[in-house]
Amino acid sequence: MIRALASVAGMLYAGIYLVGIGDLTFDTGAGWFYQGGAAGLERMLTMRSPFLFEGIALVEAGWWVVLISPLNLLLAALLGGLLAVNLHGAVTLWRNPRACSLSSAGSASSAVPALIAGSACCAPSLLLLLGMPGLGVLAAFFGYLIPLSVLALVASRIWQRRLGAPRFIQGYSLSASGNP
Repeated sequence: MIRALASVAGMLYAGIYLVGIGDLTFDTGAGWFYQGGAAGLERMLTMRSPFLFEGIALVEAGWWVVLISPLNLLLAALLGGLLAVNLHGAVTLWRNPRACSLSSAGSASSAVPALIAGSACCAPSLLLLLGMPGLGVLAAFFGYLIPLSVLALVASRIWQRRLGAPRFIQGYSLSASGNP
């Protein structure tokens, strides 16, 4: 159950990330349309800004308008997956601190780096949407927030695993008889 909720949270985060960078929008006037092709593949590595890549296709499907940018989709999936894994570990450690020989305060603190790292990418986009005056100060750091978020989420997960958090994806182990 925890894995399912963490997975949903990761997918929602990936969707919010794509909305924040402008690759996913909603338009009630959108129809059914596709524009793109092999000519767009040469633009796939072209950056609009640091860690924000050009799209190779545009899809309108009902109310959804999606700019297909494989590298932006990969970054969204990476950040969403790391957030889901961190949430799973934090909730598991919080619910069962005695199994890991932790106090509940220590296990709950394992969520703090994940939440800070997860918000590092979207917080500036929310400031942009709200038109905050502090955006000018943060604009110089936009290019560094995504790699810092990835590093912080990876470090947080390593920390959680050392505290005893279980794996997010449980693998199959073979017994001595060879049966799974």
